[in-house]
Amino acid sequence: MPSYKLTYFNTSGRGDPIRILFSLADVPFEDVRVGLQEWPALKAKTPLGTLPVLSVDGVEFGQTQAILRYLAKEFGFAGPDNLTSAIADSLADQMADFMTAIFPWHGVNVGFAPGDKAALYQSVFIPARDKHFPFFEKTLSNTSTGWLTSTPSLTHADIFVGCVIEMLLRLVPEKEKLLADFPLLAAHQTKFLGIPQVANHIANRPKDLWF
Repeated sequence: MPSYKLTYFNTSGRGDPIRILFSLADVPFEDVRVGLQEWPALKAKTPLGTLPVLSVDGVEFGQTQAILRYLAKEFGFAGPDNLTSAIADSLADQMADFMTAIFPWHGVNVGFAPGDKAALYQSVFIPARDKHFPFFEKTLSNTSTGWLTSTPSLTHADIFVGCVIEMLLRLVPEKEKLLADFPLLAAHQTKFLGIPQVANHIANRPKDLWF
């Protein structure tokens, strides 16, 4: 088996989907958590100047979705065929687009940038949610298993979507309203959080997460 090392900040963010995928696959990996004070010195040494970075037997590459897709294919979480895998990719990319859209609010909300987080929640977050979440609700209305691609078990898309929503439920000011208009997505989240490996990871990760 290859030797895996994941390098990401000491928080959940874009790292937890990858960590949870390792847990679901029961594959050991080195979980390197970087503090903010360490990042400036490390940045120039990373392949793309960003985190996360995955090392496979010493070969490094970055970008969250690329890492998830690679590991999903290696560990059997990409679906039974190329078409299903492509659909899962598209859904993960859609959620990544949502994350990009909410960044002006998110950066202020976690203290990385100055601004009025309450105003940005209304002007940035809510419109982005109401644009992107209906796609997932519609997708889930056409599935037979409760997972996004109608597979018997979850794919990397389910993991990424579930992790993003889990993070948001810790960060948004109106948690009870986040999924109020998206009952199928709420059910998907309950299903995801009910997986023992997912629940165990969340229960035992560091408590001082900043996002």
